[in-house]
Amino acid sequence: MHVTLHRPGHGVGHHGQVPGIYDEPELYEAACAYRDVPVEVAALLRWSGLHRGAGAGSPRSVLELAAGPAEHSRDLARRGLEATALDLNPAMCARARDLAKAAGVSLTVVEGDMRDFSIPGEFDLAITMLNSLCHLLVLDDLLRHLAAVAAHLRAGGLYIMELAHPADFFAAERRTSSEWSTEVGGGTVSVRWGAQDQIDPVTQITREHVSVTYLKRGAPLRTVADVVPNRFWTATELVAAIRLAGRFDLVASYGDFDDDLPLDAPKAWRMILILRRR
Repeated sequence: MHVTLHRPGHGVGHHGQVPGIYDEPELYEAACAYRDVPVEVAALLRWSGLHRGAGAGSPRSVLELAAGPAEHSRDLARRGLEATALDLNPAMCARARDLAKAAGVSLTVVEGDMRDFSIPGEFDLAITMLNSLCHLLVLDDLLRHLAAVAAHLRAGGLYIMELAHPADFFAAERRTSSEWSTEVGGGTVSVRWGAQDQIDPVTQITREHVSVTYLKRGAPLRTVADVVPNRFWTATELVAAIRLAGRFDLVASYGDFDDDLPLDAPKAWRMILILRRR
């Protein structure tokens, strides 16, 4: 049996809703299974120790934005942090709750828009992973997002954002692959994400064609196909937006989660910016 989920023609609506692949949390998880979440979380904690300032101590609370299945905030909760995950998609929120319950970790899950949200209390650390900021398509959205994050961080708290590396758009060869396969849970997931899609030179938006196929022994073949609008943000634009927002200082940048690789290193494959709340 072959189960195909196809939602052509859907885009990002007024409130940033992205249907399709994000409505299928298990397939999305399988597509991203190549990530080493514990290594990445260890880097987040290491950078928190380096950049929160003298005497700040280790972070006790974390807010993950556009969290999806909330893998990073679940791992942080497992390490003792008070963790909250926010996502716009109800299916992702339900999946995050189920996974946290199954893992026996305490995780607060909030359904909300990362441009405009209100959660009680303040956090020591906020994170946005996996280039989820690409769903903020215009400057006004990015500025609203930065203001919302700043309102939920303690003074001296950090906001760590992970985006695609500029070399994926400007270099002769991409730093990341647009096609990959991973062995997951007794099966194989094959992914095509944005292969040969062109960026609009005016809006810096691509309409990325996505397909994820999951072949698991003893189960039906599952496939989801989608078209996802993504905005490419340059480092210069991000720095300018941070200054314009006026609530953060950019204190560090890295090109990978291993070895604190500089952003301009030849092997850098991510653009990781660390902002400190004023």
